[in-house]
Amino acid sequence: DAELSRSRFEPVDLGTLIENLLPGWERRAAAGGVGIAFARPRAGSAVIMGEGSRLARAIDNIVDNAISFSPPKGLVEIQATGVDGEVTVAVEDEGPGVPAASREAIFNRFHSIRPEGEAFGRHSGLGLAIARAIVEGHDGRIEAESRRDGRTGARFAMRFQGV
Repeated sequence: DAELSRSRFEPVDLGTLIENLLPGWERRAAAGGVGIAFARPRAGSAVIMGEGSRLARAIDNIVDNAISFSPPKGLVEIQATGVDGEVTVAVEDEGPGVPAASREAIFNRFHSIRPEGEAFGRHSGLGLAIARAIVEGHDGRIEAESRRDGRTGARFAMRFQGV
């Protein structure tokens, strides 16, 4: 947190940032039989002021979580959009989703929810807390939601002020 407050923010194109991270995610996802789909934004439409490496870490934590919770043959969908001065990065998976009553608690340090009887990756419970700290350090907000298409899974949306 302290390092982020001393960072010098510059324009960061989140579409380009995500595109650069995509090959690593595809390799990790393929190992578990999971697919990755990225809806690339129009060039220059998803630019925010920020610190690129920190934003990459936040988005990576969310995507890694989505891969971990996805079933074999599942799909993780990533979008970056800029609309009316707001840039949104959304990550959806086809896992068990996040119960509405837990959608705030999952961002607490060392908090983790695992459905009983399911074998999901072992995580420290820090990834979502770190992602939230980074997003909020960029004057953004992050929320866990239900998928908008009504299917099973989670949707994580990070919203920032666009440039």
